[in-house]
Amino acid sequence: MHVVLQALASLCLVETAVRATISNTNGGHSKKLFRRDEYIDGTGYSNQNTSSINIPLNNNASSQQAWRDPSKIESVVRIPHTSLVATAFSFGGGPNQTFNGGTFSGRTLGGGTRNEIYGTARYGSGYGKYTSSAGGTMQYQSVLTLDVSGRDFPHGFPPLSFGNYSGGGEYYDVDSSDLPGILESHSYNTAVLGQPELPVYTLYVRTSNRSWFVVGDVASLNIVNAVISLPVDQGGCNLVGLIPHAIERYGYGYHNNNTTNEDSDTSGYNVGSVATEQGIMQAAIFPWNVVQFYRGSSLALTMLEYDNAFAHNGNKNTDYWASTPLNTTGLDMNFLTCLNQTIAASIPIVDPTLVVRSRLSGSQIAGIVIGPIAGALLFAIGLRFWYNRKGQGIKDYSPEPISLR
Repeated sequence: MHVVLQALASLCLVETAVRATISNTNGGHSKKLFRRDEYIDGTGYSNQNTSSINIPLNNNASSQQAWRDPSKIESVVRIPHTSLVATAFSFGGGPNQTFNGGTFSGRTLGGGTRNEIYGTARYGSGYGKYTSSAGGTMQYQSVLTLDVSGRDFPHGFPPLSFGNYSGGGEYYDVDSSDLPGILESHSYNTAVLGQPELPVYTLYVRTSNRSWFVVGDVASLNIVNAVISLPVDQGGCNLVGLIPHAIERYGYGYHNNNTTNEDSDTSGYNVGSVATEQGIMQAAIFPWNVVQFYRGSSLALTMLEYDNAFAHNGNKNTDYWASTPLNTTGLDMNFLTCLNQTIAASIPIVDPTLVVRSRLSGSQIAGIVIGPIAGALLFAIGLRFWYNRKGQGIKDYSPEPISLR
């Protein structure tokens, strides 16, 4: 019985201590939610031997600290169901990994480099396949088709979805917990407008009588916004005062009276009331408004006044490069070049030099400590019960005397 009392006393002491630790360090949160505390660590991977960047990028802000305000910017984006992270200005590369759960379970991600960050004006562009060579480096091969269904994510981010347009239906209603770049509802509540957990946000710029919208996940847009707001000599575009805001999907049929049009089933994004030369109008962004896709069509630079005839469903041209020329009359090309090259340089992609490692939270520590003690307690109780039964059996047993007859 003494063993049982000792086990009970130890259990009570440990449980009290662990509960106090959880309450003091986690505000009691871990008692309600079994979770894993995570931290970012280096992998030791070096990309010095990878090919150099050979595309036009505005990397001048990559070493600037002015935009890295940790209270507003999450510069390291964790990718759900993997140990990979994406960072701003990352060169990319490295080995790929497989999603171990969620909507995209079994698909691979990673390996993409900044060299493949640009797509075209066509949805589905900017995508390629990566295979490991005998030397361990990743080999890239462009995929010049525009159907986005079933894709892997070399840069870590799934494509935007315009409904069933060009195979994008499978990305239309993905749970936010499976998407990278979604901020928790309590994070950065002064940095964005709308609900941070919504999957798509936009930055709006009105210049040269054009309405420009950068469309993508909120974490990426926060980074882009912070960088382009810098002065030009610091690597930005001097575009200050912008705030990412959430946008909701919008059916083409609701936006246009002609619902028999072949585009009627395409979904867009409602960007709200916009000032145009025709006055204030309710506007929505569709695939044919995109001037440039980036990162496997997961982020887009759009212009409300642009209409790419090749992107409409009625146009059967599947040429990867086909697009209506952009009307540059009166357009500030310095602005457009700066915005385009800064987006391409700064948006986060998988960073092979970093990884998410796990460490135990208070509730897990409690489980590890209390579990063995509880097991020992049950063993002690069982042992005591067996001992009592054995003693009782000896006491009740009265052997018959051996007969001498």
